[in-house]
Amino acid sequence: MTGNDTGRDPARSWAKRIAILVGAWVLVWVFTAWLQMHPQPLGLFAALGALFAMGWWAHDRDSAWDTTEWAGDPIGRRMKTSQDTRISYLRRLIDDAVAHRPGSESGASAASLQSIVRDVAVDRLRRRATADGAAQLPDDAELLAHADPTLAAYLLAQPPPPITRQTVTDIIDRIEAL
Repeated sequence: MTGNDTGRDPARSWAKRIAILVGAWVLVWVFTAWLQMHPQPLGLFAALGALFAMGWWAHDRDSAWDTTEWAGDPIGRRMKTSQDTRISYLRRLIDDAVAHRPGSESGASAASLQSIVRDVAVDRLRRRATADGAAQLPDDAELLAHADPTLAAYLLAQPPPPITRQTVTDIIDRIEAL
């Protein structure tokens, strides 16, 4: 025997299996005789023995088989693997704005990046002001200037100043601190 019968006496397990086989054979033979099918007792015993042997063999081996666990939502996992286009767009804008290549559109990318980051900062400040119960909200420039003058200097500068990856990180950290 294998893993499922650990701690049991193998001879007792086989005796139990043979008793089950004989009991099933008697029940099936009586049932088929009652239906007047006239089964051959040895043929019926051999067929049931083969069927039970396959079942016991599979049962003895099932502890070695890996079980499949369906945890979570497979559709949700599939959707998580797809890349968010907004993030790839922002990454491309940051890469273009940081790269100072002559003749490139880094100025347009820097302006787009500045606009997106400014919208995020203003949205966060407006939500905080409305949550605090402000009756009237100032314009965007005043909101930014009162919240963080350093952040406002970058977000309101025209044309957008040159940036580095560290500058982008600092700006995002300042927005998260709002």
